[in-house]
Amino acid sequence: MNIQIDQSAGAQLAARFVRVASTFTRDRLFTADMLVQFGASPVRVCIRDGAVMQVQTQLPPMYAWDFAVRASEHAWQEFWRATPAPGWHDIFALSKRGELEILGNLQPLMANLQYVKDLLAAGREENP
Repeated sequence: MNIQIDQSAGAQLAARFVRVASTFTRDRLFTADMLVQFGASPVRVCIRDGAVMQVQTQLPPMYAWDFAVRASEHAWQEFWRATPAPGWHDIFALSKRGELEILGNLQPLMANLQYVKDLLAAGREENP
């Protein structure tokens, strides 16, 4: 696990996500490489058989992913509140607001939607 030393809001959110995502696991047959972007700070999550096997913040050029979830620092901060306001509580609500973008192959995302939603919301458990 590589953690960048960068004090931007996006990097702080990415580091927070890395802490909670690195131990995330569910009993699912789900294998994918997911990109989660916090402003300009990307995190690549490698999921194998329902367990997060690798979380990377320092990515090589032309790295691959199956699907990506990208949002601004502000959107992630609102999404990760202990009780998010309406419209900030779900990735699809954020997408509808124009605050979050979902890219790539949607099949693994939709087939494992609850897993992905739980993984992304895991940052709520670490509210400061």
